[in-house]
Amino acid sequence: MIPRKFITAIITLILSVSIYSAISKGPISENISSYFFILTFAILCGTLMSIIISYFVRNRKFNSFALRLFLHIVIAVILPMIFVKEHYFQIMFYMSLPVSTCYFVIDELLRFNSNRS
Repeated sequence: MIPRKFITAIITLILSVSIYSAISKGPISENISSYFFILTFAILCGTLMSIIISYFVRNRKFNSFALRLFLHIVIAVILPMIFVKEHYFQIMFYMSLPVSTCYFVIDELLRFNSNRS
């Protein structure tokens, strides 16, 4: 499970940095470095929380897609609240929730593929 989470984090990081750098205005090199730094920290924190969520759900014997999605969204709302002082709602809606959803979808696809084989 832990290797899958880190593979998911790397894929999410590459996709997120590429997308946010492409849609932002300004020099690409500045945006890539700043987005890479911010998103690396955010995705690593989210990955650690995702591992905790997986252990919690597995130990409760309630392995539900909806519960995992709900807990990932809750973490996506709470983490920016801890680290961001200004523009919390903009960061949450434009960065935290989309990246968290992307991470969750990629992780579920990798989980499905690993269970199938």
